[in-house]
Amino acid sequence: MAADPKVLFALYHLGLDAAGTYQFRNLHQCARALKMDADSLQTALQNAGLDQDTVSRLAFNVARWHAQAQFCKPAEAGALIEAAWQGLQEARRQAPTGDIVHDVDYDDLWGDGHQGAE
Repeated sequence: MAADPKVLFALYHLGLDAAGTYQFRNLHQCARALKMDADSLQTALQNAGLDQDTVSRLAFNVARWHAQAQFCKPAEAGALIEAAWQGLQEARRQAPTGDIVHDVDYDDLWGDGHQGAE
């Protein structure tokens, strides 16, 4: 049975599991959590358009959502996953044709011009 794309997204890109618990996981750790091998997970991510290469070409700030997931309470994880998922879907709808790469400014994750901690 193939994993649900939103579950793949939440686990691989946000680090949130089904219980809403955050943990950084690499591809192999995500595959183990989903009871599959890493090649199967990579294929599932590609088929769903959720592989790193595809997501990085969208105007979608996955790093921002990942940072928020790190401080999210498990009870609030569902809402965060849904908001991030909807943001990703909107970025897909608005994606220009052609090959672009959306570079994230890690010094301004929120996109508000605020540069780092003061």
